[in-house]
Amino acid sequence: MESNKKIIHLIVVISLLFLSIIGYLTYFQIFRATAILDNPYNKRQWEREDNTLRGRIYDRNGVVLAESDVVNERPVRSYPHNQLYSHVIGYSYKQYGRSAIESHYNQQLMALNPESPVARIREQLAGDMIKGNDLILTIDHEIQRTAERLLQGKMGSIVVINSTTGEILSMVSKPDFNPNTLVTDWGQLVNDERSPLMNRSTNGLYAPGSTYKTVITAAILENIYIIDENYDCTGSIIIDGYSLSDYGNTAHGSLDLTESLVVSCNTNFARMTVDLEGEKIREISRKFFMDRPIQGDIPIKQSRFPYGDAIEPTDLAAIGIGQGRLQVTPLHMALIASTFANDGIMMNPYIIGEVQSPQGRALERGSQQENRVVSHEIAEEIRAMMIAVVERGTGRRAAIPGAVVGGKTGTAENETGRSHAWFIGFANRGETQVAVAVILESQGEAGGVAAAPIAGEIMQEALRRGGTN
Repeated sequence: MESNKKIIHLIVVISLLFLSIIGYLTYFQIFRATAILDNPYNKRQWEREDNTLRGRIYDRNGVVLAESDVVNERPVRSYPHNQLYSHVIGYSYKQYGRSAIESHYNQQLMALNPESPVARIREQLAGDMIKGNDLILTIDHEIQRTAERLLQGKMGSIVVINSTTGEILSMVSKPDFNPNTLVTDWGQLVNDERSPLMNRSTNGLYAPGSTYKTVITAAILENIYIIDENYDCTGSIIIDGYSLSDYGNTAHGSLDLTESLVVSCNTNFARMTVDLEGEKIREISRKFFMDRPIQGDIPIKQSRFPYGDAIEPTDLAAIGIGQGRLQVTPLHMALIASTFANDGIMMNPYIIGEVQSPQGRALERGSQQENRVVSHEIAEEIRAMMIAVVERGTGRRAAIPGAVVGGKTGTAENETGRSHAWFIGFANRGETQVAVAVILESQGEAGGVAAAPIAGEIMQEALRRGGTN
């Protein structure tokens, strides 16, 4: 009898162990398999790559941006435009893994989830190379070329998006690298203090400077009791013992809210932000996706609003002019600009227009998803103010003949001692509507002087290309 009990106990223990293994394998398959499969250092994946022709990557008009050819019976990846798409497409190398789209869409490019498993087996039995799926991006090659030219010799980023759809039309980050020569350049690249391997458009975090006044204006319009229609700007203000000045210590005189944005009056925005208090500032910031993930089809670093429940008046004053501990990505700022052009709706950004099988069949298509951020009325008011900034304010150098252009300049202080130059804005001509963010890192010049002309030129090219063609 005692012997039977021991046998039963042993069976129970063994059964529990088997159930544990089954449970773990089930968890692994459901929740971890994709991450392991996508890991760029997965050696089995690289073994399979020797027998797979990675899919091509095209721009929205069919220009080849990345392709693979068979050389000495092995697939070799090449990038026809050298550094132009280094931060968009990235690279794929056994020694160094993958980055950007090459990494994030590796399953599709390698056809790891094939449209036809039977066709896969047939290819393997025949000894043929497995053909990966192709990607068609929302990027416009000509807009990308223009943006890259405008950033030559500078550090920073340009992002251009379609305001009404969220399509990324151009995304350039400088400094960059040539993925075709990555193996020979690797040592130099990883030791370069300028971080050429980092995509500043999606991963660079910067103080937004006065571009953040657009967000603060939305909070002000939701609480109009704090507006002083005849604010006397003397060029400086004392807040909780801290002296804050306007750019160049300029005294702008009597200002209403619109003119405060037009001339970018620091003192009035600092005053109004303090009057709004922390809860309302945190609320409007979160509405604009500060400290919240932006849902796109590529990884985007989360912008930061690192303040607790109680925000001190001096911190509020700094937030009001886009300084302090605020940090944003250029892509995020382009989305903020687009919100005011798009009736208060921020679209989720996307860069993959379509995934196609080797036979040309559409397997996946980019989808448009929207987020209501502010009301139609508030968006219209701020849009009109941003147009005034370009017509007669700090953003005049972004003006485009024959187009409606709105924007906001920014000059952001930072630890380098040389200010970042910002411009965010939008432009439309007829049905074509685009939004842009330009940052020139440590430029040491005002945003209206350095960034606005670049923004005007890239928006003009985007309008010429039709924005969605």
